[in-house]
Amino acid sequence: MINSLSPRAFRLGVVFTHPTQHHAPLWRQLHQQPGVEVRVFYLCNENQSGGDRALGSSEPWDVDLLSGYPHEFLKTWTGKTATATTKGLLTPALVNRLTKANVDAVFLPSFYTLSYRLTVALCKLRGIPVIMQNDATVITDSDQSGSRRLAKALLYPWMYGLADRWISSGDHNEIYLRHYGVDPKIVVRGCYPVDRDRWETTMAQNQPEILRLRQTLGWDDETILYGFCGKYIERKNPFEFIEAVVAAHRQDPRVRGIMIGGGELTDAINQRLAALSGEVVNVGFVNQSKLPLYYAALDVFVSTSLSDPHPLVISEAMAAGTPPILSDRCGNWGYRDTVQHRYNGLVYPAGDRAALSEAILALTDADTRQRYSQRSQEVFAGQDLDCELRAFLSTFRQLRPDAAISADIPQPVPSLVAQVAAQPQIEG
Repeated sequence: MINSLSPRAFRLGVVFTHPTQHHAPLWRQLHQQPGVEVRVFYLCNENQSGGDRALGSSEPWDVDLLSGYPHEFLKTWTGKTATATTKGLLTPALVNRLTKANVDAVFLPSFYTLSYRLTVALCKLRGIPVIMQNDATVITDSDQSGSRRLAKALLYPWMYGLADRWISSGDHNEIYLRHYGVDPKIVVRGCYPVDRDRWETTMAQNQPEILRLRQTLGWDDETILYGFCGKYIERKNPFEFIEAVVAAHRQDPRVRGIMIGGGELTDAINQRLAALSGEVVNVGFVNQSKLPLYYAALDVFVSTSLSDPHPLVISEAMAAGTPPILSDRCGNWGYRDTVQHRYNGLVYPAGDRAALSEAILALTDADTRQRYSQRSQEVFAGQDLDCELRAFLSTFRQLRPDAAISADIPQPVPSLVAQVAAQPQIEG
């Protein structure tokens, strides 16, 4: 149960599948806000008991995802904690946890598991407001069969209407929510969070290691490193990255590709790379504590996905000051979104390897990369953890105007790059 120190504190219950590197810092920071109490109910211990199997790793995440906020791993009908997320995942303890005596509102991201559906049913029956956020876009919907799109057209307006408040995650996500009938008046603009503090601290404390990585990954000081990071699966389209880098390398020998990740296509990727002459290198799995260093060692980050609602690897790269190239089948580009074409990165038509190769060659220009790098940090500074924090606090105030929430909502903080650029330069 959530035991409130103040009767006016806003008590948020969170139902989430498992601890993630993106949301755990949000729960921690929300719980530290004056007048807010958070308790997270996890449905399984994925990434804690073992690694991400889709990445081909058995290593648990090596960053702290559990301290600083109350949480509980709920048990299934078997009396055990689940180790992976499945549609049939059902945790009966939600019946006792989600009551008006315990929470003022409940947050959940989707209807995917039976536990999520039970959560919404309990909240509707008990008069508890539901807050939702997802990263879905109409772009990714277009890949689905006609019958599935018809079913969603009939069901989703009703399902999404069950939420009392929505927090959007970007331009395409807001279009998606409107497409399925969500009233814009109950939508607050947010983002999918990345913990900028951890990234900037890790990079600042490990500059020699970043330099060593650049020296290891590059042929020489002239090498321009293009990175791919994620699951090696068909949807992520890794071979498009490989072939585009190879084609670009033929025109500019400084171009080299670096792949970070793993998955079902690992063997096929290694076989293809073995036939090359080092134009692309497979680093393999890198755990969370070291990822910021690899991003910082890159010159450009590339996401080639054929269908990806909101790949957070793009935000992670931008947090490291690495400008992005993004397929138009990803959902986080737009006028106000993470990638703004020809402002802080480039967007190319998915499946067009020639176009991707052209984009890669366009960013061999050092001045363009530097300009996009600085703008990427500036854009990300308005879309980091504090952006999501402000969205949640604004939503809490809408639901409970009497809640004793601090009036000091964190405002956007300039990136380290922007702060340094703003300092007066001393001539000497």
